[in-house]
Amino acid sequence: LPIDPRRVFAAGFSNGGMMSHRLACEAADVFRAVASVAGTDATASCTPARPVAVLQIHALDDDHVLFQGGAGAQAFRDRRQVMDFVSVPETLRRWAERDRCAPTPQRVLSVPGAHCDEWSGCAGGVPLRLCVTEHGGHHWPGAASAGRGPAAASPALDANTEIWRFFEAAAR
Repeated sequence: LPIDPRRVFAAGFSNGGMMSHRLACEAADVFRAVASVAGTDATASCTPARPVAVLQIHALDDDHVLFQGGAGAQAFRDRRQVMDFVSVPETLRRWAERDRCAPTPQRVLSVPGAHCDEWSGCAGGVPLRLCVTEHGGHHWPGAASAGRGPAAASPALDANTEIWRFFEAAAR
């Protein structure tokens, strides 16, 4: 099939986000970019064949995959079935190292309730970006009907829009 190799992407939520990180590690020759919402890098080892564009979107108050690492009380009913998740900062540190990016990101978006930071100088010109919402729990930011109360999805950022913009930029 006539598939443009510059436009093969993976995106996922929670465990699916962790799978996206794994695809970037193990199939960098296939995937041009990946996006993870509320799922951090759970790989034991990662040696991508080439630099990969990575977008991480995460809420500071995620009560499943904790922003600073570990599993929240809401992660699973049986604590023995869950790992201590890698923190969001460690996930981005790993990707900055793998993609040989500048060590310190720059703020590229700041809106009430959310911000995005991007690392520059990455090998192959790939982007590495982190978008953080202040609230939103373990939900897809921008989702219209994802729960009620303080743990409802954050309206400050639309994950669909951010992911599509990121993928479009990565394809150039």
